[in-house]
Amino acid sequence: MDMINVKINGIAVSVPKGSTVLDAARKAGIEIPTLCFMKEKNEIGACRICVVEVNEGRGFRIVTACV
Repeated sequence: MDMINVKINGIAVSVPKGSTVLDAARKAGIEIPTLCFMKEKNEIGACRICVVEVNEGRGFRIVTACV
């Protein structure tokens, strides 16, 4: 499985390619609030509770961490 290296709040982690920001944050021990466990009430990514700021080297953008 291909792995990628990311840095979240200064913490470097390796996660499988295709992982969500939420997966990487959890691996780094960072909690991001979500309502994804309420699948019968919410579509994944619809609630926007888990929005985070991402810097991909070309500036910042806001994304949902669970998608």
